[in-house]
Amino acid sequence: MLSFAIPGTVIGVAYIMAFNFPPIELTGTGLILIIVFIFRNMPVGVRGGIAAMSQLDASLDEASITLGANSATTLRRVILPLMGPAILAALTYSFVRAITSVSAVIFLVSARHNMATSFIVGRVENGEYGIAIAYASVLIVTMLTVIIAMQLAIGRRKLRRADRIEAH
Repeated sequence: MLSFAIPGTVIGVAYIMAFNFPPIELTGTGLILIIVFIFRNMPVGVRGGIAAMSQLDASLDEASITLGANSATTLRRVILPLMGPAILAALTYSFVRAITSVSAVIFLVSARHNMATSFIVGRVENGEYGIAIAYASVLIVTMLTVIIAMQLAIGRRKLRRADRIEAH
């Protein structure tokens, strides 16, 4: 959770200083934006995964192994389906944070790799409020669409599971 304690502007400047010289020169590339988003949002996903794993009983693993399943099958058919909602929640949170991030991104964008949020800030600075509002509206609709799609995916999984339980 240390990435939330450090301001985004400090992280942006630190990434510029760290990746501006050979042999790893990433400044001005899209890869540096991806790296920032991964490491900035990873603690939330990890904490969500830890919380979901702590709710799983160890007897599920033991029962799977007793029934002859190997570790990969247990992970794929028992653990991951139970952790699905936590994984989707972490992905949704990371997506929303990445799409609305300004502080760390403002230093890392380039003319070739611009982000919508930095574009909106640039339009506001130029006094082009109509364009900024239009882009912000598209950003909000995109976020809502992704959030609703994730909620529907989780809801359908729960409905399928309930149908299977009722069938037996």
